[in-house]
Amino acid sequence: MPISHFWRGLPGDIDAAYERHDGRFVFFKGKFWIFREANLEPGYPLELIDFGQDVPYDRIDTAIWWEPSGYTYIFQGDWYWRFNEQSRLADRGYPKPISVWGSSVPSTPKGAFLSDDGAYTFFYKGSKYWKFDNHRMKSEPGYPKSILKDFMGCSVDLDPDRDTDTDSGRKKPDVNVPPFNPDAGRDADKGREEDTNEVDVVLKVDDSEERTMNILMVTIPLVLVLCILGLIYAIINTLQSKGAPRLLVHCKRSLQTGSDPFT
Repeated sequence: MPISHFWRGLPGDIDAAYERHDGRFVFFKGKFWIFREANLEPGYPLELIDFGQDVPYDRIDTAIWWEPSGYTYIFQGDWYWRFNEQSRLADRGYPKPISVWGSSVPSTPKGAFLSDDGAYTFFYKGSKYWKFDNHRMKSEPGYPKSILKDFMGCSVDLDPDRDTDTDSGRKKPDVNVPPFNPDAGRDADKGREEDTNEVDVVLKVDDSEERTMNILMVTIPLVLVLCILGLIYAIINTLQSKGAPRLLVHCKRSLQTGSDPFT
């Protein structure tokens, strides 16, 4: 089901999304949208530059409200920011390299979420995911693992090497100097869309079959209506041909032949 069926007004290929501490959902795609459940908050979408200060405003790859610290973490390429939702500012000393998190975070992650108990953070990219222990602040060994096998029950990982970026995000970004500009994200998105190989499958229906179906759809209801009218006509004819009931005829004859008690 397209995401826009539930959250109306969203583009179909968002860059990132996260749930805030207050339960509202934030979506990013060149701009940002804030929803309360399935309802868009008034005044949105807004440009990324209006999201907050000292954070990238050309593109956001991943965002997550991290319950253990109470901050929102924003990822772009190989760098991340710690963002204060109250002051709308990134903390001093950021951005920092993703390598601070250890091997549990891939380069340019595509998404992140907390476990139900808040004990772990999962990062994913392509068909792989990584697990981070929030209490020990360490990566879990044995990762990455297959999303298809562990979350979807597939027996074979059909696309193990999908979405492996090379040098995107290697250079430390400067939030005060371009290329952090609103148009950069749109240009990058356009390039990604052009590089994506998609195949549109079109099923062509023969014209004669289509005409036949149209004729049947019109003819069948007409036949049913005619049958009902014929049945009603037959019932009316039957009632008219039988005439008056025998009991009424007998009573009428008795009244004609009997004596009048008042004469």
